Amino acid sequence: MPENQILIIALSNHPVLGPLLIPYFARTVSPEVISVEEQATHAGNEAGLSDMEKRAIAIAQSYSEKKLMQVYSRQQTVTGFLNSVTPEMLKKQLRPFIDKKIREMVRLIQANHLSVYIKEAGSKLLYEHDRVRFSGEEAEISFRFEITDHSFRYTALCHMNGVEVSLLKKRRFLLLSSKPAIFLLDDQLLAFKRIEAAKVTPFLSRKYVEVLLAETEKYLELVALPLISDYPASSSGFDMIHEPRTCVPELSVERSINDEPALQLRFRYGERSFSPGKRNQFAYPRLEHVEGKPVIYYFTRDLQLEQTYICLLEQWHFKQITDVQFVRTTEAGGYTFIDWLQQHKSELEACFSFVQTDTSLWFYLGDISLTQEISPSPDWFDIRITVRMGDFQFPFIRFRKHILEGKREFVLPDGQVALLPEDWFEKYSDLFAFGDDRPGEIRVRKMHLGIVSALEQDESVSKEYVQKESVAIPPKIKTTLRPYQQEGFSWLVHLAANGFGGCLADDMGLGKTLQAITLLQQIYDPEEPKEATISPSAPENVTVDQSGQLSFFGTDSPDDKPYEEVKDRQEESVAIPASLIVVPTSLLPNWKREIRKFSTLSVYTYTGDQKRKDPCKNFNRYNIVLVTYGLLRRDIELLEKYRYTYVILDESQNIKNPASMTYHSVVRLQCEHRLVLTGTPIENSLKDLWAQFNFINPGLLGSADGFRKHFIHPITREGNENARKRLQQIIRPFFLRRTKQQVAPELPPLTEEVVYCEMTPEQCEVYQKEKNALRNTILQERYKNSFVALNGITRLRQLANHPQMVLPKYTGGSGKMEQVLDAFETLVSEGHKVLIFSSFVTHLKLLADAFTQHGWQFAMLTGSTLDREGEIARFSTRQDVSAFFISLKAGGVGLNLTDADYVFIIDPWWNPAAEMQAESRAHRIGQDKQVFAYRFITADTIEEKIRNLQESKSELAETFITENDPFKSLTDKDWEELL
Repeated sequence: MPENQILIIALSNHPVLGPLLIPYFARTVSPEVISVEEQATHAGNEAGLSDMEKRAIAIAQSYSEKKLMQVYSRQQTVTGFLNSVTPEMLKKQLRPFIDKKIREMVRLIQANHLSVYIKEAGSKLLYEHDRVRFSGEEAEISFRFEITDHSFRYTALCHMNGVEVSLLKKRRFLLLSSKPAIFLLDDQLLAFKRIEAAKVTPFLSRKYVEVLLAETEKYLELVALPLISDYPASSSGFDMIHEPRTCVPELSVERSINDEPALQLRFRYGERSFSPGKRNQFAYPRLEHVEGKPVIYYFTRDLQLEQTYICLLEQWHFKQITDVQFVRTTEAGGYTFIDWLQQHKSELEACFSFVQTDTSLWFYLGDISLTQEISPSPDWFDIRITVRMGDFQFPFIRFRKHILEGKREFVLPDGQVALLPEDWFEKYSDLFAFGDDRPGEIRVRKMHLGIVSALEQDESVSKEYVQKESVAIPPKIKTTLRPYQQEGFSWLVHLAANGFGGCLADDMGLGKTLQAITLLQQIYDPEEPKEATISPSAPENVTVDQSGQLSFFGTDSPDDKPYEEVKDRQEESVAIPASLIVVPTSLLPNWKREIRKFSTLSVYTYTGDQKRKDPCKNFNRYNIVLVTYGLLRRDIELLEKYRYTYVILDESQNIKNPASMTYHSVVRLQCEHRLVLTGTPIENSLKDLWAQFNFINPGLLGSADGFRKHFIHPITREGNENARKRLQQIIRPFFLRRTKQQVAPELPPLTEEVVYCEMTPEQCEVYQKEKNALRNTILQERYKNSFVALNGITRLRQLANHPQMVLPKYTGGSGKMEQVLDAFETLVSEGHKVLIFSSFVTHLKLLADAFTQHGWQFAMLTGSTLDREGEIARFSTRQDVSAFFISLKAGGVGLNLTDADYVFIIDPWWNPAAEMQAESRAHRIGQDKQVFAYRFITADTIEEKIRNLQESKSELAETFITENDPFKSLTDKDWEELL
C-alpha cells in the first residue's frame, strides 16, 4: 500500500441492498479531513496490507453486487440483477446473508479499532463529523415495566460501557443487522449481543409502549415474562421479587452413548432442574396474584457456582461429552469407573447429591437378558417377557414404573444397583402406556400391532395381520387397476378382514376413490347394477332415484319444491347393510360418476328431505349412501340410527379438529368398518392425525392429552427422533401413502383426470335462467345461423365458468373457481408448478384477481402479452411463481415449460387436439417429472354435455379434431341432448 494511504470502512446505504460496510483506500488531507480514492477490492494484490485489513476487504467482497449476482441470480449483468431483486428476495435471501457478514465485519472493526465513516454516494471528502463513534464493547439492553393508575407500559434502556444511551431517533438511523441488532443511531454504532432489532425499534420513536390498564394481565403474560426471561428488568407499580434458590448439584449414574457407565450432572433450584450445557436464559419468572395484585417472582441461576462444580469434575479427570454426561478420561490412570466411584464415594457425597434409591455405589455390570413370548388371539396379543440379571429373574411388568418414569437404577435383592439399558425406555414405553397389566404378562389390543411389531424389531407382526398376499380385483370392476392401486386395494381388504380401520393418504390424482370403490365392490358384488333415473320434467340439477328421493346437486338444503316422486323400480333389499361415504359438497358428483363408471354398485344420494321421517329405512335398498359433511352435521340424529357396513370419509382433514361439530358427528356413526381418504393427512400440525386415527381405530393413539404429551411435544418442541419413529410404528399398519415420485415407474407418462365442479346456488340460478331463455333460440337458429347458435353456446360456457364473464355486476361465487383455487392451494403447498389454460382471457383475468387476493405469484401469456419471453422466464426461473396462466390461442403451441408437472384446463372446448397441445407444453421431451392433467368441467351444464358427446361418439370426437365447425356432424338428438 502506498505511503500515506490508509484503509477506512465506509458506511453507506445501497439503494437496493440497504446499509453496507465497504472498505476504501484514502489519503489524509488535513488532521480532520480525508480524501477517498478508490474502493478496496483486491486484498491479495495490495502490498503492505495487514492480515486484518485483508480480512475486512474479503468480507466486503462476499456481499459485493457481482458476488451476490453470481450466487443468487441467473442474470448476466449487475444492472439486470439489481433490477430483478424483489422485496421478498431481499428479505428472505440477500439480507440474511449480508447481515451475517456485517456482524463479522463489526466484530473485526471493534477488535481492531478501524476507522468508520458515514459516506454519501459520490462524496470524496470525509470530515471528522462523518466519523462513526463505536466501542469495543457490546451494547446492553434492559427493560422497565410500569403499572400506573391508567395504563400498563414498558420501555427499553440501552447502556454502553455503563453509560445510558438514548434510543430516541434524532437525525439518522440505519439498521445494519436484525438478529442480533446492529444499527447506527446518529453517529454512534450500537452492536447488541443477542437481542433482535424488532424488540428495540419500537423505542426509537417513542419512550414507552403503552396499553390500557385492562390489558395489563395479557401484556404481563405475553410480553413481560418472555423479556424478563432473557434480559435484565425492573418494575414500578407492581412487585418483581427475586427468590433466592440454592443450587443443588445432583449426580446420577447412567450409561453413556458408548454403553459405558457415566456420571450425569444436573443443577436443581427448588422444583426446577437444569443441565450444565443450557445457560441461555437470564431469569426464570412466573406470574402470580397476591391480594388481587400481580406479582412476578423470579429466580436466577448461579452460573459461577455451577461452573465451580463442573471444574471440580474436570479436576477428577472427567470430560463432558453431552449437555449432562461426564466420563472418565484416558489420562485418569488405570482405575475403572466403578473402582473410582468406590474409592471417592465420600468426596463425591461431600460436594454432590446423588439421586437414586440406594446411595451405596454398588453396581451390577453383568449381562442383562430378556426373553419374550407373544401369543396372538382374535382381539389382542398376550406378551410375556422375562428379564434375567445374573442369578435373578423378574417378570417384565416389574419394570413398568421404571420405564414410564425414566428411572434407570433398579435395586437387586442383594443390594446391587442395576442400570437398565437405555433402549428399554424407548422400546417398551409404548407397550406399558397402551397395554394392560395382567399376572405375569401384558395384554395389548390387536390394533396396537405396530407396538408389538417393534418388539420383534421388524414388521413381521404387522405383515402377518395386515399385509398378506395380493387380492384379486373383483371381476365387476370396469377398469384395470395400476400396480400400486392393486396393492392399496389388497391392503384395504386385509385391514377389513382383521377388523381395522385405515387411512389411505395417497397423493392427489393417484386414485384413492377408485381403490375405495374396488373395496366396496369386493364387499357387495351385486349381480345387477341399480341405477337412478332422471325425471323428464325435472330440471337438470335434480336427480330422482329409484325410491323417488330427490337429489339436488350443489346444495345441502334445497329450497326448491320436490317434483312428483316416481315409482320404485327396485323392491328387493341389499343383504349387506349400506356403506356411508361422507364427502365435501364439491366432490359429490365425482363420487357418483366414478361409482357408476367403475362398478356395479347402487348409490343413493342423501339430501335431507324432511318429508321422509326415517330415511334410513331406504338405505337397505342400496350399497352406498352419499352424504355431505354439512348434511351429516345437520341430520346426525337420524343418520346415527343406522348401522353401516363401512363409513368412509373423503377429504378426512375435515375432522382434524376434535372439538368441531363435524368430528363429534362422525364418531357417533355406527358401522362395522371405517376408512378415511385424504391427500393431506397433516395440514397444520401433528394433532391433525389424532382425530382421524381416533375415528378409524378409537384408542389407537391414546387420549388427546396423552398424545400431546407423548408425541406432539417431544416431536415438535424437542425434535425427538425416537418419538417420531414410535409414532410411525404405531400408525404404520393403518396408514398408506404413496407419492407420485414413488409410483411413477408404474404410471403412464401422462395421467389425465376430469374434475367435475358444482355450481354455487346463485351461479346455478343465473345459468338456468339464461339457458331457458337461449334454448329455443339456439335450436331454431342452429341451421339458419350458426353464428347465433355459437354465440349462445359460448355465453352458456362462460356462465358455467364464472357469471362475471357475461354479467360484470354479478357478485356471487363460482363453483369451478373455488375448486380450481382449492386444487392449486394443495399443489403449491407441495412445491409443484402448474400451467393453467383457458380459451377465455377474461376467465384467466378473473382467476388472476383471485390469485392476487391469496398472495400467489403467477405469470400470464395471452395474445396481448408484449414480453412473451419475459413471462416464460419469470415462471421458469422464480421459485415463488408457481402458476402460469396461458390462453389456448397464445400458448397452445411453441412453448417448452417442463418446469411444470401439473396442467389445468379450466374451460375445455370441442377440440381435444387443442387440449392435447396444451398438455404437451409440460409433457414433452426433457420433462423428468410425472405430468398430471386436470380438466375442470362444471356439472349439469353444457360443458358436461359436450364432454359426454365426446366420450360417447368417437367419430364425433375425431370430427372435432379436424373440423373448425363442430356443429356439422350433430344430429337433432345430439342438439336436444346438448341443450
